[in-house]
Amino acid sequence: MPINALRKPGAKMSLKEALERVEKLKRMAASSNPHEAAVASARLKAFDVNAARAPQSKDSETVPITETGVNGPSNQKVEVLDELPVIPYKELGELEVEQPPETSSMNWDVLHAELLERAQQIGANAIIDIQIKGTIQQKILVGTALKYLSPQEILDIQAANKLEEDEKAYKEAQKERRDEDWAPPVG
Repeated sequence: MPINALRKPGAKMSLKEALERVEKLKRMAASSNPHEAAVASARLKAFDVNAARAPQSKDSETVPITETGVNGPSNQKVEVLDELPVIPYKELGELEVEQPPETSSMNWDVLHAELLERAQQIGANAIIDIQIKGTIQQKILVGTALKYLSPQEILDIQAANKLEEDEKAYKEAQKERRDEDWAPPVG
């Protein structure tokens, strides 16, 4: 039986995939690299098997976004992705959150929560490529914010690219006709 057959309709992943994700995060939390272990343990604490298996509600797609900037803040929860999404998206940019200078030790969970909050403020739907940067004294958590494209935005992009695609097809057809006209006779 394929894995997807065990997936609930509209769910992010099957039980097997969710349990595999938990095992992977546990292995990474035991890593000798302290930064990788910290990020993995933060993700492990935030990962909920039941939430990953629950069908996604369609109400979350229609939450209004209030404009306070280019993208506006969102009331949606920001997802943390391990790989690029299948859904069409645009990059909003790289977000950075730094450790306050007055603190000697830093809780990575706090930095992770601040990064998610900042992504939510700019209207991002997801964050990918969360990395730790900085020096020993100054810790910085960095991630790339993504915003999913709406169906209307996808149609607008396709309409804008249609002229270019038609022009390329026309030039290709002209080139083929020229090649046929200048080709040596067969036989």
